[in-house]
This record gives sequence, C-alpha cells and structure tokens, in this order.
Amino acid sequence: MAEPQQRRYPRYEAGLPVVCRVAAGAQEAVPSLIGMTWTVSLGGLQAELPAAPPEGPVDLLLRVGDRTVAARGRLAWVRPSPEGVRCGFAFAEMEPAHAAVWEAFLAQQGGPTPRRYVRFAIDLPISCRLQGVAGVVLAGRLGNIGDGGMLVRLPAPLELGQEVEVSLATAQAPLAVTSAVAWADGAPVPDGRGLIRHGLRFIPPAGEGPCRLDLFLVRALISEYLRQTGAAPAE
Repeated sequence: MAEPQQRRYPRYEAGLPVVCRVAAGAQEAVPSLIGMTWTVSLGGLQAELPAAPPEGPVDLLLRVGDRTVAARGRLAWVRPSPEGVRCGFAFAEMEPAHAAVWEAFLAQQGGPTPRRYVRFAIDLPISCRLQGVAGVVLAGRLGNIGDGGMLVRLPAPLELGQEVEVSLATAQAPLAVTSAVAWADGAPVPDGRGLIRHGLRFIPPAGEGPCRLDLFLVRALISEYLRQTGAAPAE
C-alpha cells in the first residue's frame, strides 16, 4: 500500500505506546503487535510496528499518560522501515469517552508545549544497583517512563547525580538501563509502602547521541505489563 498524499486532519508528532490487535471475532490466532506512534490525528495515526498487521479491521490500544484509548481502525498503508514497518491507520470507530481523551490529547499536542514522547504510567517491580557502591541494590517500583527518563519509587533517598542501573525482569530477558538521579522527594509516597519518588534521567551509552525512548524498551515494558496484569497479547 502507498501512503496517501491528501490529509483531512492536521497531524502532530507524538510517541505513544500502541498495541495493535486483530478485531475481535476475526483471525483470533494472529498475534498482537506492540510499537510506537510517530504521528497522530483525529482521523488516525502512523505507527512503527515489528511486522505488518493483516488487512481488515483492527483494534488499537493507545496509552495516553495514565489513560487508555481504544479505537477500531483499518490499515491504510504500510512500508518497510529499519525497525520493522511503518503503518498508517484510519480510525473507523471510537467510543465517546475515549474520543474525549483523544481530542484533549490532540489539543495539547497542537498547543505551545507538545511532547514528542509522552510519559506513560506503568507500575512494575524493579531493582536499582548503585554505581560505585559495591553490594547496594534497592528493590522498588517503576512509576512512569518518558523520552528522557523515568519515575521510580525506592525505599531510601538517593543523592542527586547518583548513577544507578535500573533492572526489570521480564518473561523474555532482563532489561537494564543506566540512569542518574535528577530529583528526589523528601518524604515517602503516602501509599503505605514507605517508598520515595525519584526522577531518573537516562544516560546514553558511550559514543551515542541524546537518549530517546527506545522502541525495544517500550515493547518489552508493555509486554511485561500486559503479562503481569493478565492481558498479555498472544504470542
């Protein structure tokens, strides 16, 4: 399929996690695909996926902050990309409550302070190994993740600038990301766990440019989140 040239709605750059599933009742054995959006609009979106979805109706699940937006859509075009395929989807149906969240998000992206990669909330267990401090590993929780860093909750306050290796055990393989403490709350979160919120910024590997939310990391995090919450996509 070729990408269409005419556009009915304005497009905005935005990196959102997206799960693409074959619409309920059609080809149930086809696996779900997890990727990131590149552009979004009122009428559809452009996404990077590991493989091309089948033609026909699909269900798209988008994570907008701590909200989920669901839409029924169809594949409009597809072309190869270094990460897999770039796809264009046209929306066919969206419930009013989800449409309201989507329209509010688009209004934000069209305003003076859009975000290229939007933070999304995701609660998973993690461990933090302090760099330069032998034997110190803190067990905590991931709170959200964005283009330049993540929010984590840990049982003890860390100093600003402290480098840590954040590890997450997944069903496929462990993930490890090197970060530095950008800020820390002065008191525990009032959730009964006694954990303290920390903002971490990603540290790019030596020789690489500024960090961005890596597509592989996003796919792995969402897959693990869906698996732990009992809504894992088919493999």
